[in-house]
Amino acid sequence: MFSWLKHSRVVYILSNLLVLPATLIPSIDLISNISFFIAFIFFLNSNVFLSLVLCAAFIIKNNSNYRFKLLLIHKGEEVSKTDYECVYLYAWCTLLRYFLIGLAVNRVFIFFE
Repeated sequence: MFSWLKHSRVVYILSNLLVLPATLIPSIDLISNISFFIAFIFFLNSNVFLSLVLCAAFIIKNNSNYRFKLLLIHKGEEVSKTDYECVYLYAWCTLLRYFLIGLAVNRVFIFFE
């Protein structure tokens, strides 16, 4: 049904634009891991349900990142730069990283207001 979406140039370009800032920031994965712990501490005191959502996002991010590294080894360095599956999986990992960083920044701003 959505096979056109898998190989759509628009989605491919948007995925590349989504990951562009993450490729320019060194250690984005480390920053998102630290952000998880900061957000988890703040959410644990105020909202336990959001803490569980945050934990699920963290687990999914780490699992996706692991799968991306396996896919990178399987496809090779050069092929993976233009492969749809690799780009989409890296975009998904990056979106989850942005989510974790955004929640942590939001909680820190609310805490200091």
